[in-house]
Amino acid sequence: MTRSLREQLLQAGLVSEEQVRQAEAPAPRKAGKGHRGKGPRRTPGKGKPSGDRARQSAAPRKERTPSGGPTERALKARLRELVSAHRENSEQAELPYHFQVGQSIKHVYVTPSQQQALAEGRLCIAFLDGRRHLLPTRVGREMLRMDPKRTVLFPAEEAGE
Repeated sequence: MTRSLREQLLQAGLVSEEQVRQAEAPAPRKAGKGHRGKGPRRTPGKGKPSGDRARQSAAPRKERTPSGGPTERALKARLRELVSAHRENSEQAELPYHFQVGQSIKHVYVTPSQQQALAEGRLCIAFLDGRRHLLPTRVGREMLRMDPKRTVLFPAEEAGE
């Protein structure tokens, strides 16, 4: 009564004998993945760099790229300092202030006075490290001057358009 699926497929003519043999044969292992052990693969003699290489890797990295501009890490550190010094977000904020970024609607919680300052153009909304920061407008413009790729919104200016 109970026949295997293979026999049923053969009898119905949906597969051939050749296809059944191919399916039963163990699949060949794919080459290229190499080591599948638990730890990292180590080859003898390839441990720590020696000589000049050790001195080069131990030397501190410079704060500038070969082109002369600041590195991304140094720039982000300066932006973090700027934001932490001027951030006006409040823990007591309860009013959601909604704004548009591209095609999505975002929000940040504000106090009534912050909401008024956003409407008047005294505050802006800046994105840094996945957070939304309320900053004075001049600080937002400074952020854009330092890094033009940053997202900084000036709601009063956008409402006037």
